[in-house]
Amino acid sequence: MEKDDVYYIFEALKKRDEILIKGKSTRQYNKYFDIMCKYARRVIDAGRQDELLPLLDSDNVSYRHDIAGLLYHCYPEKCNQVLKEISEMSVETGLQKYYINLSVAAGMALEIGIPEDFP
Repeated sequence: MEKDDVYYIFEALKKRDEILIKGKSTRQYNKYFDIMCKYARRVIDAGRQDELLPLLDSDNVSYRHDIAGLLYHCYPEKCNQVLKEISEMSVETGLQKYYINLSVAAGMALEIGIPEDFP
């Protein structure tokens, strides 16, 4: 299988999720954010963003959060809905503790917005 831009996004998503679960450093987490954004920009510029859409319905909260941010300007209604759902999650409603920052970040994205030039 030839590795392409979508493949590298998937790999970055997996690494970011692993970093959250294992409580690794923010520096590592941000490193994979930069990689993910780089390849997402290329995927969007190539008109292939629909290949990432299934991840908005993933069972993995981390994947959903990241993809909702990346695709926000391509699919604002769907991504807004995903971010809203994540922002309403809590440990009390079954969210794993290592994902709690994602709930906070989703709420902030809804409140502040996502930059027009992102990713």
